Amino acid sequence: MISNRHKKILEILAGKESTTVQELAQQLNVTLVTIRSDLSNLARKGKIVRTHGSARLIEERVRQEYSFDIRRNINLHKKHKIGKVAASLVDSQDSILLDASTTVISLAHELRKRDDLKDVTIIPTGLWTAIELMGCNDFNVLLPGGYLRHTTGSIIGLSNSEFFNGLIIKKAFLGAAGISMENGLTDTHLLEIDLKKFIINYVKEVIILVDGSKFSQTGIAAYAEIKQVSKIITDSTAPAEEVERIEKAGVEVIIAA
Repeated sequence: MISNRHKKILEILAGKESTTVQELAQQLNVTLVTIRSDLSNLARKGKIVRTHGSARLIEERVRQEYSFDIRRNINLHKKHKIGKVAASLVDSQDSILLDASTTVISLAHELRKRDDLKDVTIIPTGLWTAIELMGCNDFNVLLPGGYLRHTTGSIIGLSNSEFFNGLIIKKAFLGAAGISMENGLTDTHLLEIDLKKFIINYVKEVIILVDGSKFSQTGIAAYAEIKQVSKIITDSTAPAEEVERIEKAGVEVIIAA
């Protein structure tokens, strides 16, 4: 059984390729002796590899799985609520696009529970989103081509116009790193931003899924103005003043209870 401190060490290592013993001791507020003992235990269990003065997870795939789990578990209860509301907006024979954000993955999880849905075509732009949809016989999952971004599992990089040419997509469900009236919808990776810009201008209806914490954050660049989206689904922690400003701009805001 892994102790809480050992779990914390694995979480820290999931966020970077390696870290030093000194950094771990400072972050966990314990002695170097304690950290070295912890690392020795984790190495014996096959969880990490120790190098001179530092440590890393046993392999890159494990690091990415831990990193994904950490991101997915942030505000998980809120994401489930948002995902459930979003899933109620999907109809049989819909064609929808789901991005690689962890809030949208919660939507994919909720769609699995919709036994009433038939013949839904889903285009996931992320590997983890696609995996969540595996085994759903009433969903037609169409994967775009491209390069796999190892930090998020998103699929990016190939020509958007070639893949989407001729496809009729009714609804796109997108996440964001940050949201505000001033900056619009922002994200953290330029190729993902380019993809979302294309999607915004291509699909019929754009629905944004963000928990309340995203209203105090911003990414590196915007992929859309607020007025370009149809709906925003968030939770009760979203700042009331900002929600009011968005609604005055003509965008529907749904609070997931």
